Amino acid sequence: MFLTVIAVIVITNLQEQNQKNITIAIAAPLSNTGQVTQELGKSMVRAAQLCIDQVNKAGGIEGRKVQLKIYDDQGKIDVAEKVAREIVESPAIAVIGHYSSSTSLAAGKIYQAAGIPAISGSATADAVTADNDWYFRTIFNDSFQGKFIATYLRKVLGYSEISIIRGYDVYGLNLGRTVETAFRELGGEIVAQWQLPTNQNLASDRSIIEELQELKKSDRFPQAIVLATNRAQVRSLLREIKNRNLNLSLFGGDDIGDVSIAQSFSNLLKEQETPGFFTNGLYATVPTMYDVANDRTQQFRKTFEEVYKMSPGWSAASYYNATTAIVEAIHRTLLTEKDLAKSAFTGKDIKKDRSRVREGLLRINSPDTAVATGTKRFYFNRNNTVTFPPSVGIFDRGQLVSAFTQLQIVPNIEAILNSEAKIPSENILQIGQQYLQKTDIVYVGLDINKVSYLDEKSSTYLVDFYLWFRYKGNLNPDQIEFSNYGIDRLDSGERLAIEEPIQRGEDNGVKYKIYRIKADFHEEFDFRNYPFDKQHLSVRFRHTELTRNRLIYAIDLIGMQDITRKELFNQWKEKVFNEITSWTPTKITFFQDTLVKDSTLGYRQLIDTKSNLEYSQFNAVIEIKRKLLSFSIKNLLPLWFFIAVAYQFLFLPFDLLSAELLSGLLLAVVFYHLSLLDALPDGVGYVVALDYAFYLVYLLFGLELTLVTVGSSDKFKNNEAQRKKLLLLGRVLFPMIVFVGSIWLYLLYV
Repeated sequence: MFLTVIAVIVITNLQEQNQKNITIAIAAPLSNTGQVTQELGKSMVRAAQLCIDQVNKAGGIEGRKVQLKIYDDQGKIDVAEKVAREIVESPAIAVIGHYSSSTSLAAGKIYQAAGIPAISGSATADAVTADNDWYFRTIFNDSFQGKFIATYLRKVLGYSEISIIRGYDVYGLNLGRTVETAFRELGGEIVAQWQLPTNQNLASDRSIIEELQELKKSDRFPQAIVLATNRAQVRSLLREIKNRNLNLSLFGGDDIGDVSIAQSFSNLLKEQETPGFFTNGLYATVPTMYDVANDRTQQFRKTFEEVYKMSPGWSAASYYNATTAIVEAIHRTLLTEKDLAKSAFTGKDIKKDRSRVREGLLRINSPDTAVATGTKRFYFNRNNTVTFPPSVGIFDRGQLVSAFTQLQIVPNIEAILNSEAKIPSENILQIGQQYLQKTDIVYVGLDINKVSYLDEKSSTYLVDFYLWFRYKGNLNPDQIEFSNYGIDRLDSGERLAIEEPIQRGEDNGVKYKIYRIKADFHEEFDFRNYPFDKQHLSVRFRHTELTRNRLIYAIDLIGMQDITRKELFNQWKEKVFNEITSWTPTKITFFQDTLVKDSTLGYRQLIDTKSNLEYSQFNAVIEIKRKLLSFSIKNLLPLWFFIAVAYQFLFLPFDLLSAELLSGLLLAVVFYHLSLLDALPDGVGYVVALDYAFYLVYLLFGLELTLVTVGSSDKFKNNEAQRKKLLLLGRVLFPMIVFVGSIWLYLLYV
């Protein structure tokens, strides 16, 4: 009987726990497929799990924990269909995935019939969402991507003759067809086309290469080849094209835009001799480029690397966004009605719960209802597809970096200054109903030689560094303004003027300028956690004239050797911070963000458009923390001495204790407290952590003064036994207060 009752209680608790949890499924290729594809599948799961872990750590969705159930579709259509049926029968209220368009289309039919919402961060085939109102995606579709590639080739790179190699799957066929149609509409010529056979092998690849060589002999060689293929299909082709030294541009879609393509050649001799040999110069469209990403995206990248010890590709960011969209849809649904939280997502009506998630996703349909994730702010259009355009990457030494020209969406054509003149001159391009503007990318590198003279009173520091720019075209990227140059000079109107470059030149059409700069900078320090505080030392600048729609500063991680990596960072901090002994750097971050000026500066076009002037701002930020041990030895030993002396008083005969004696010692503590605070800026009016430590000391003195006062009263004056008890009480309470207070301060600040 007893065991039965226990079993009922356990089962009931498990059921209640399951009802409290919200289950989301993810379907990814994790086994029985190519190594590159498997790594992408793992990246999908890691990104989704990272998002869910952060949600649960913050308390869940309105108190409900979220759990991720993982399914392996092996990247195969038949397995994807089997997995989809399993998900339909599970308690999952939404699906993340699948990776490819083929598996998404196959599984999507099952999801649509069963009424469960799905969201992919990588399937770009139009039909995935066009023919299925239960499917969403956080990536552009092939129609837009194909038109974008054609426009970029024709209007940005200036090519008039291209060839196309199509894959044999849905992705390759649709993308290739769209590029062909759009390029011809723009007046370009398709020199030749090939479609890979389903039984693609080395012989079929070499056949294409031989035909290309024949075209070259007959002077009909294309200027570029569009690789409308997936990454598994393109590897052999790239190897053959590079080994035959065919000198032409290569341009691929999103499935090629991942560093895993370059890494797949790492075991080949030519790749080892010349890093990037098989991929250098290969263009690809991707949803996210980290080198031009904002600080939120850089933080996502850093968090992903810290958790998983590897760099995220664009797919990780895309699936982090997909997971966030589902979480936000659930959250908004629970907030629509006060009583809804009692019945929704409890597992009692799974069909209705799934419908609620879909309705929540459908409501993310405008700039006003957009989702702000760790990497982007986006919403879905009427085809359940996000609205942001691709970025264009180009492979360099095995890394995917931003191409020197990007096309940015123009949300309001009326807000573009002189747009009437720019459209005919092709500075602004139109793709479908969207306008896109050409934006120059300037690579910026900053190598810090020394950080010295850190003055906490003024929150200033002296930085000696090299600064360089890499760019194309007739730009003046060095026409910059340092936004945090020494505060006194900013107040006086003085600006930091950089001298002539110590070196300039041009390499393969890429111009560069290098400068040596030594100046003091300012960053408002926050001393609330003093002396457990962390501060940030930064160097920030923007272009003085060109707004973000015309110029973006990208981070030259390759040129800087990516010193954010642990092994290089440790070498760097020993060299750069050897003059600042009381602080140690914990990390360094390089990112570009958007500096917004609320003023229209009198431009009439901006007055009625709700638009602001936005500038691309380069940021180098060093996080430093105070060396607590050295600070304690130098500054807090006297405080511990005062505490020890105060405690020793409790072992004196009671007649020797007096309020005057304690007050004298207390006055010394007060003066010492004020002397330590004098190191802080005059404008600090808030309570800092050190204050709480002294408040603890004041409490100890208050305890002793109370004991002296009570012991000196008429009731205790002539009762020596009672006085001894008072002293004994003080001897016990004193160390208890010190111990509990120290633990509290440690847990709160360290």
